[in-house]
Amino acid sequence: MTDQPSIVERLAAQPHDRPLIFLDDHLRPTSLTLGELRARAETVAGALRRRYGVGPGHRVCVLGRTSLDLITTLFGIWRAGAAVTVLPVPRAGGAAEPHDLAERRVTAAQGTVVVTDAETASALVGKVSVPVTDFPSLACNAPGTPPALPSGADTALLQFTSGTTALPRAVAVTQGQLTANSHEVFAAGGLTPHDTFVSWLPLFHDMGMILLTGAIAHGYTTCTMATQTFSARPGAWLEAIAAFRAAATVAPNFAYALAGHYLSLRRGGYDLSSLRFAVNGAEPIDADALHRFTTTALRYGMPRTAMSPSYGLAEATLAVTMGRHDETYKSVTVDRGALEEGVAQEVAPGGSGRTFVDCGTPVANTTVTITDDGGTPLPDGRIGSIRVQGPGVVDQYWTPDGSPHPVPLRDDPGRLVTGDLGFRLNGRLYVCGRQKDMIIVAGRNLYPEDFEFTTERIPGIRLGNVMAFSLRASENMIVVAETSLTGPPAQQLAHTVRETLSQELSYAPHDVVLVSPKTLPKTTSGKRQRGLCRTQYEANLLSVRASTLATR
Repeated sequence: MTDQPSIVERLAAQPHDRPLIFLDDHLRPTSLTLGELRARAETVAGALRRRYGVGPGHRVCVLGRTSLDLITTLFGIWRAGAAVTVLPVPRAGGAAEPHDLAERRVTAAQGTVVVTDAETASALVGKVSVPVTDFPSLACNAPGTPPALPSGADTALLQFTSGTTALPRAVAVTQGQLTANSHEVFAAGGLTPHDTFVSWLPLFHDMGMILLTGAIAHGYTTCTMATQTFSARPGAWLEAIAAFRAAATVAPNFAYALAGHYLSLRRGGYDLSSLRFAVNGAEPIDADALHRFTTTALRYGMPRTAMSPSYGLAEATLAVTMGRHDETYKSVTVDRGALEEGVAQEVAPGGSGRTFVDCGTPVANTTVTITDDGGTPLPDGRIGSIRVQGPGVVDQYWTPDGSPHPVPLRDDPGRLVTGDLGFRLNGRLYVCGRQKDMIIVAGRNLYPEDFEFTTERIPGIRLGNVMAFSLRASENMIVVAETSLTGPPAQQLAHTVRETLSQELSYAPHDVVLVSPKTLPKTTSGKRQRGLCRTQYEANLLSVRASTLATR
């Protein structure tokens, strides 16, 4: 995407007095103008070049909670022509030490330097293989001769894909791809230059990074907070939308489910009428949870057309399909028996089946094709491999020596093989789930999301904390879920889950296991790690509170 401007050039074209607002844990705002952001980025770029030799072709690792200092550093790295790798903030209770996780990513990215907050810098010095500095140290240097402006073809982001652990796998996104893809998202939202965008998403996740920095570079008033602020108090997100009259926001499906529950417990107090574009992506979308949020948010003034389910992945920069701001998302309920045979056959109104949410239509210059395993296109209503072509699609996975990753990203016609299954109806994309996670039992194709979403709706199960998978040596399905219950109530809940799944989905799992809260394995961005959960189940490593198998 060499014909696209760099993110630095895009930022330079924006009004210098447009604000970038950061909210602390108490939602107290501090801000920079975009003019101040540009000036500080120049200082950071000069310091990186003089002290560490950072320039085009280098990768700078950044670690920390979202803050104005961190955001300034990102733009300083891009001003220097280098690429950013944002290191994940370790999850609470994670097995890996923070410096171990940082060192794995630093080594995989072949980073030149790590930039973090002062406290973390002190803890990392000598424990990672590259120099460590802190945000204030870079910001207080006197600016020197500015480096040459980067181009749209320069790498902006080395984005590690979800689940990357022992064998790091990353894609390299150019500055032009970042600005172009974020532009397409905001264009789908119909945003105007004076609109406000609110986000709490972590910057080590592609959706959080690309949409926050893209919003800044495109000149929208941007309001952000640390992910930890949202985690401690999900209502802070809604408060920020209402207080700053945000036109756009973005979050994964679980956050909208939490927000819907939060709104249902309140008695007024929020005005969501300004929210015209609420992007929902980054994970499978539960139609029931989304309907509950949308229905509740309407009572707080949110327009019916605001909700925008989407589909994307790091290998395509970010967005592939989007719902538009002037249309109401659609859903379709299909027959479960036909679904298992690879056909999305709509049921009559009021009939039972699995409901899918449409993820919109392709962004500009992007095509989506549903194919069989051999790459032959399938007609509407047939379930197959989702394959993508467009300017945001990367060529291959990045490796330190520049050699192609042994797993190809594209098929012979040049389409990105996403690994996801889905179907199209009337030009709109419906996503079924990951092909590798499909569970085959007695010739039936079962989707883990079906069993996870159904289990989550049972009282006593923690929302978003269910995993379904099959065992390696058999076709037996296992469902593992978190609960706060213990003793006989937990045991009764396990049997209730199994009976509910048998009745509603016509299949009873071989075992339903209930485990302690916050013990299921997830990626740093919160995605389910079903394969690791299966390994833990088989090795009896789960923190079991109840099981429907008497032998466990």
